Amino acid sequence: MINIKKIFEDIKLQKYKSGGRAYADPVRNIFVQCTPEEEVRQKTILFLQRDLGVPIERISVEESMAHVKREKRGRADIVVYRDDKKKDALLVIECKAPEVDVSCYIVREQAEGYLKILDADYYMLINGHQIIMYKYNSGLAVEIEGIPSYRELLNDKVEYVQALPIKSYSYHDILSKNLQRAFQKENYLGDSTHPDIKLFALNFLNLILLKNAINPDYLIGIGVSEDFGVKRTRFGNSAGYNYQELTRLFIAKDNKNKDLIWGLSIIGYYNTQLNVSITNKKKRHHSLQLDLDKFCEYNPVTNMVTLVHNGALSFGRGGSMKRQVVIDYVKDKAPDLIRENKVYLGCIDNSRLLEWEHSDVQNFIKNVLRYGILRDEVRVKYKRK
Repeated sequence: MINIKKIFEDIKLQKYKSGGRAYADPVRNIFVQCTPEEEVRQKTILFLQRDLGVPIERISVEESMAHVKREKRGRADIVVYRDDKKKDALLVIECKAPEVDVSCYIVREQAEGYLKILDADYYMLINGHQIIMYKYNSGLAVEIEGIPSYRELLNDKVEYVQALPIKSYSYHDILSKNLQRAFQKENYLGDSTHPDIKLFALNFLNLILLKNAINPDYLIGIGVSEDFGVKRTRFGNSAGYNYQELTRLFIAKDNKNKDLIWGLSIIGYYNTQLNVSITNKKKRHHSLQLDLDKFCEYNPVTNMVTLVHNGALSFGRGGSMKRQVVIDYVKDKAPDLIRENKVYLGCIDNSRLLEWEHSDVQNFIKNVLRYGILRDEVRVKYKRK
């Protein structure tokens, strides 16, 4: 996945008045209503011409699958062809609004469906912030390195992304700038995150995603009953963004002794974020999205990491709650979590490889679980009012 936010910010679209605000589509020669997804599509058309060298005569927009196979349904956002007659499809492009995670399987499945109908070689997923390209061959999609030009695609002169090995790393490995860059490229570490915070995030990521199943003796220490393994999960947030991420899942209980599935994951785009998910019979959501750039205090002398939170809690379109309300609720239910009017989550020694048996690691994970459950209780209480 490649960050193209700056490239797309530099592409300017003129807006017209035609029954509402509209863009002029240069391929179909019509006005189209201004929407976030349409903005991405129109900028993609210009990006294809300006940056990749695609002739506009070889671009189709909203290509109907029924025109290819009568019984098929759906429309591909953009199709790039090898020829002026638009008979030989080369590249299928799915454009999504910026808040949509283009790496998720739903978007990939949609694009692959159109690719198979059109018998194209490549597909691109783009949301104006990130772009991913795949070469499809013999039922297998392989991610492409970089963004090849039109000529390179025509000549099949592309390179492929080298997948990170699925293994746990040593502390020496984690100190490696090359490994940190590799995880940053995979959107686990934020581009702007301070190097010290990246080091901690990668160390913690190595623990929750790459370490083998937890010894049952340690489960009590982190406040859970069962290690549910590493799974790919999908969640949204209050701003409408969708995340699909590898998550370490556990079975735990809430304060009413009801079972829930609790998850820990880390993602990185601009900043690095620790996501805390809770799934029960009624809902599935991120209870806490902890911005490590903001709430992780790193002491470079001692290598101690202190993690706190300010109590911020949003309800999506329902607005946000006053931070002090959350702080007061946590103080009433779990006073040991409050220090200097902030939620204290823990202090971890990052001078060594993090392991499940470390007491500071267990305390941090347990506190994050407790805080996530309390945040959900505040949400319920607020919504009832």
